[in-house]
Amino acid sequence: MSGSSAARSVCLAQLVITALAVLVCAAFFGKSHAIAAAWGGLTAVLPTFYFAWRAFAQRPREGAAEVVGAMYQGEIGKIALTAVLFWFGVMLFAKQFLPLLGTFVACQAAYWLALARVGIR
Repeated sequence: MSGSSAARSVCLAQLVITALAVLVCAAFFGKSHAIAAAWGGLTAVLPTFYFAWRAFAQRPREGAAEVVGAMYQGEIGKIALTAVLFWFGVMLFAKQFLPLLGTFVACQAAYWLALARVGIR
């Protein structure tokens, strides 16, 4: 599995986890919790997508230093974007922080799922 293929798999898994969390929160806790869960999922998905975009963009004839630099830039941007999204999440959803955090943590499991999938092959 290539890096970009793994990144697509992680993003897709995170989107599915987010959708399930939103549906569960909407069914059992109401609209405000469902919106907080959606924000938590986006707090995971958007930085993952950003990292994949920065790290795996097609760049012909790049050397190892450029590839490593792109990976570092992608990771730094991912961490910064996650921090900003969490900050806004706390400001917007302080009373519904548990669904936000729970969905974010569940989305992090997508990395483990992708790792397990690579390990199986």
